Amino acid sequence: MSDFTDKLKAKAEAVSAAIDNELTVLEGVGGDDPLAHHEDDEQTDDEPGTRS
Repeated sequence: MSDFTDKLKAKAEAVSAAIDNELTVLEGVGGDDPLAHHEDDEQTDDEPGTRS
């Protein structure tokens, strides 16, 4: 039984490390937040959703 729990713990640690690595990669990625309000965005009233 101890061998099974050791293997299970090792797999859980591997999954945890993979998740931490993925989150670290995602945190470092720059990008534009599509939901953020940008001051330089100007839209005309007659054409909603398009930039002038």
